[in-house]
Amino acid sequence: MELHDGSKLVYDIEICKDIYSLKNTSDIVIYGAGGKGKEIFLQLKRAGIAVSFFCDLDMGKWGDCIENVTIISPFEIGYRKFSDNRIIYMIACVEQPQEVINLFRYMRLGNVQIITYWGIRMALYLNKEHLYGKGSKEANAFQIEKIKRRNRFINLGFSFMHTMLTAPDDAVWILQPGKTASSTLVRRLEEKKVSYVKLHSLEYPQHILGEEFSEVWKNMVNERMKKPFKIITAVREPISRDYSAFWQAFSDDNEMAMEMSILNKDFQKTYNKYIDLILSGNEHMKKILGMSMIFPWGEQFEWFDEQIKKYLDIDVFKYPFDKIKGYTIIKKGNVELLLYKVEKMESILDTIASFVGTAGLSKTNENVGGGKWYGLASSQFRRELKISRQYTDHYYRENPKMDHFYSLEEKECFLEKWEENII
Repeated sequence: MELHDGSKLVYDIEICKDIYSLKNTSDIVIYGAGGKGKEIFLQLKRAGIAVSFFCDLDMGKWGDCIENVTIISPFEIGYRKFSDNRIIYMIACVEQPQEVINLFRYMRLGNVQIITYWGIRMALYLNKEHLYGKGSKEANAFQIEKIKRRNRFINLGFSFMHTMLTAPDDAVWILQPGKTASSTLVRRLEEKKVSYVKLHSLEYPQHILGEEFSEVWKNMVNERMKKPFKIITAVREPISRDYSAFWQAFSDDNEMAMEMSILNKDFQKTYNKYIDLILSGNEHMKKILGMSMIFPWGEQFEWFDEQIKKYLDIDVFKYPFDKIKGYTIIKKGNVELLLYKVEKMESILDTIASFVGTAGLSKTNENVGGGKWYGLASSQFRRELKISRQYTDHYYRENPKMDHFYSLEEKECFLEKWEENII
């Protein structure tokens, strides 16, 4: 994210790499005097990092104090003297940090560097032992969040089982690789009251639930396959999909990231390791990441073999695919499968609606990723990201599975979008 003069505005990635720059300034303002702002204030205070002011758009809070730190109007930033106009670090502890971006862009302040709630939380986590000391109360609090997250994943695993048990026979199964716009599709089906089951894998999540319920899971899948049912699956330009999968690991207020063994203060190094795991296969990824993901998202073209071919006996690569229309419908046994390209979703909504037996689907397409806590950091990193030619060649050179779905013209168009990132 940049200011009107082209200078950078969001510094999440930088602060993760060097949180100590906050210790060397007295010009730190927390934007948002609510629960999250107070939480970050206390964590910074315990780390020996002083906050100059809170600021908030709520006029009723102006002039109040939180532990002797005054709450001011955001508009005061423009004329209040901060250490002879040196850099002001603005920590945006609000759900929609874009409002902070917009405000200071319109105020044309060139000396404000914004850190989002996601960014400061991640930075504190990455530096927790140096800031608080190993075994400290603050460091242990982060460990408790890991346990909470583990319990949440166990509940999510049981939720999948419950959904499969209770879903009506006419429910459409949304079975897609991760980060292929399944949430966008689901919202549209919900608007039309279409019953569905949403999964990213037919494989039992043994690393989450253990061996105890594996037989129950297998029997549920086998019994369902004995009756006619419809499945919708999708494919997406792989580099974009891998990038989205990478950032999905940092959602939910950082809880997912906090078990990632590959996490590094340098996000480029973390990304490189993540891509290595994707290309190394699903089993290796599960072994390395373990509880970091309920369903590790491996290479999406291999996903069709690991899920659709293995469990449904449908090899999608042996069926013709219309690259121009962007979809195909495969019928085998009791299964009727609609496979489409995410890039063509908006143009085939009538086809999807007909497949699920409803009227036209909404053309509203919200940017789900943009609404995440990490959204601004993701946008920032996307511009700075470096990807290897070896990685792009994996998908774009002599890859028959990629070529099954995408034309040469499409591939050239996709690569053009990533050209500045390729080294």
